This record gives sequence, structure tokens and C-alpha cells, in this order.
Amino acid sequence: MSIDVPYLSTPSRPLDDLGPLHRTVGDAAVVGLGGSAHGAGTRVVRRLVEELGFRTIAWEESWGSGVVLDRYVRGDGSSARDAVGQARPGLRGQAMLDLVRWMREFNRGRPGWDQVRFVGADVLEPRILQHIELHQFVAAAAPDLLPRAHELLLTLALRGTPQEHAAWYRHHLTEDERRPLVAAARELHELVSDVARRRVARRGRPIVDADDAVLHALALLGFHETGSADAVAGDLRDRYVAAIVTAWQRRTGHRVVYSGPGARVASV
Repeated sequence: MSIDVPYLSTPSRPLDDLGPLHRTVGDAAVVGLGGSAHGAGTRVVRRLVEELGFRTIAWEESWGSGVVLDRYVRGDGSSARDAVGQARPGLRGQAMLDLVRWMREFNRGRPGWDQVRFVGADVLEPRILQHIELHQFVAAAAPDLLPRAHELLLTLALRGTPQEHAAWYRHHLTEDERRPLVAAARELHELVSDVARRRVARRGRPIVDADDAVLHALALLGFHETGSADAVAGDLRDRYVAAIVTAWQRRTGHRVVYSGPGARVASV
């Protein structure tokens, strides 16, 4: 379901004026907050988490940078500014700092299963973290496949910053030049998904979670497939957002708050 709410920053303010939210949300598994709530910590999010049991906040943010933010809110020892600095430029502000700091404080002392999580549910830009952890996962879980995975990751290597790479891919390559990169991303996703299904771990448990690795590869494929100039790219992006949120919900069983424009809220 989708809710369009007024911009309500300052997560610490009282929640008494949000009583009707209970009736609106009901037992929905995924609640979408429209664009007017997008990009900021909100009291609506706080109520959904504290009083209605939602445990994942999914944002219109790239999957890879979302992983960094999620690890911060779970207490990995990084700083809020460093974590938010990984987000796309439009989200690197005080509102996002307030949101993730509140999430981290909420999680303090809670068992892992009851912590609130952050998910970057979009494929706008790739992150080097995805490449590093995919390499680590294949190296630990299926070392015989590492040479091919390494070749594919080299083909998909970032050219500059995530923003520079996205601009290079979308605006400087022709459709013909993009096709081999899309093919490499698809093969990598299939390779990683197959390894994750087989759970091959010849050297013990992989240091990178298999579910994370599959989503790393899915988000890379999504970036390359949706970078096309074709009109269908918008629909493809919506489908990748929905795929990430759906995979995450199956993995965790969480009720999910998703913040994004109306079209993508409707697709989740």
C-alpha cells in the first residue's frame, strides 16, 4: 500500500498526532511513502517501526550504498557521516544523518532479529563494495569458479566514482557497446546465484553472506540493464526495485517501509 504524507522531519518529536496511521496501514506488509516524505527521517517512519513492528526501511538508494548504511545502523563501528557519505548526493544531508542515527540508537541492545534494517532498493549506481564482496564470496564458496568471476568483475569494473561510472555508462556508450557489459552482468548473476544455491564452501562458511552476494549481483545486473536509452528502461527499473524489496522481505520476514516516487511505490 502507498501513503503520501507531509514532510515530517525531527524523528524525536512526539507521535500523538499520527494516530490515524494505525487504521490506514492495517496489516500491510509493505508501506510506500510517496515523494513528499522521500529523502528524510520522518516521524511516520518512527511510528511504523516503534509501534507497528516494521523492521526494514527501504529507500530509493543504490543497493551497495544501502549495505553500508545498514551496517552502520547495526553498529559496525563506522561513523554516520562516513556511511551517509556513501549515499547518492541528494541524500547526503542532515535529514539522512538524523534518520540513521535514530535507527542505530533504536537498535542498541536489541537482538539481531529485532533490529531495524536499512535497504537501498534501487539500481541507480554500482558500488565497489559489491565487486569486492562478490570476489570474496566466490573465492570462499567456489574457488574453481573464481577465474571466470574475476574476468567478469574486471569487465564490469567502475570507471571513476559511482556517479562518474553511471554517467559514462548511460551517456557515453552506444547500445552496441553496452550489450557485452549487460551479458557479463547477467552471467555473473547466474554464476553467483548457482553458487549460493549449491552452498559450496570448501574452506568453511563464506565470509560474505550468500544472500548478500546474490543481491550484490542482482543490483549490478539491474544497473546495466536499466542503463539503456530504451523507453522500457523505466519499467525495468521498477521491476528491479520490486525484486530487491521482495527478496529482502522473503529473507527477513520484515514489514517494510519503502520511500520513493509514486510509480515505484506502486510497483513494490
